[in-house]
Amino acid sequence: MKKYSFRLHLLFRFLLLFPLIVFAKNIYLDFSPCYYKYKDIQNIIPVTKNRAITFTKQKDYIFYDPFTKMYVIKNNESPINFYTSPKLGWFMAAINQDVVYGGTYAEDMLFLNPAKLSVRVPKNTIISDIFCRSYGVGNGKGFIKSEYIKHFVKYGYWGDSGIEVNQDMIVKYIDPFYVKGIKLGDKIISINNKKATPKNFSKYVLLRKVGEVVLIKTNKLTIPLRIRRKVYNFTPLMHFGIVVDKNLNVIKLPKSISQKTFVKTPAKLVSINGKRIYSFDELKRVLSFYKNVTITLQKDGIKITIPLRQ
Repeated sequence: MKKYSFRLHLLFRFLLLFPLIVFAKNIYLDFSPCYYKYKDIQNIIPVTKNRAITFTKQKDYIFYDPFTKMYVIKNNESPINFYTSPKLGWFMAAINQDVVYGGTYAEDMLFLNPAKLSVRVPKNTIISDIFCRSYGVGNGKGFIKSEYIKHFVKYGYWGDSGIEVNQDMIVKYIDPFYVKGIKLGDKIISINNKKATPKNFSKYVLLRKVGEVVLIKTNKLTIPLRIRRKVYNFTPLMHFGIVVDKNLNVIKLPKSISQKTFVKTPAKLVSINGKRIYSFDELKRVLSFYKNVTITLQKDGIKITIPLRQ
């Protein structure tokens, strides 16, 4: 008797949930009203009255972001109304004139890494919920959320505090010329008296204006840091006028060094303080410890050692 009672209970629960399942499925599949709203979107997404963005390469642009590959250009169309704070699990779609990919909001932005849907997100698609509210724009790998788009369209840069952290809020790189007291491996406890999370790091560092001060508390001290511009492929060697790309090629040297050493760019950076360097991440990590270093470059099979002092 108990067995039949249990089966009836399961059947009753299924009958109650079935309309909700069908309703959810229909919502999941039907983004047609949103397609009609965004069907005129091709490659250009109007953000403000005077500025638009695109993830298609442009010759003429106002700003370009090498982190997200976003171009800011002039706009002549009515801007799209962007919303913020979508919730994970929402039904959402990537939409433009050519495609409608319906899925769910699967992964939030982590610093400047794009957010993700459960489906493919082509470039220059509007990311819409089932109520046709836009929450970002697809860049091919995922989508850039509205608050990031609005900030970059307005200012043309991301904020930087001289430290980089991982998703566990552990300090992984430092600019020793800019930050005093914080060490590699320290854990960030709070940011502007709010719990230290990637979301709050983005809010109070990446999305802040140059010159503003952010209060960082670690497991060892509390320190104010002033926001500066985030620079693509930054290393502390830039304080000496030396620029290194991701492949450890020195692509810029100050005249004082090139004239003295007769080194012309590009040259390969092979070691710091006599220690062989094999990757850009390793280079940034080693440079987090020292202001004054000795670098070794290799050009046409010849190695040149250059002491850098400041």
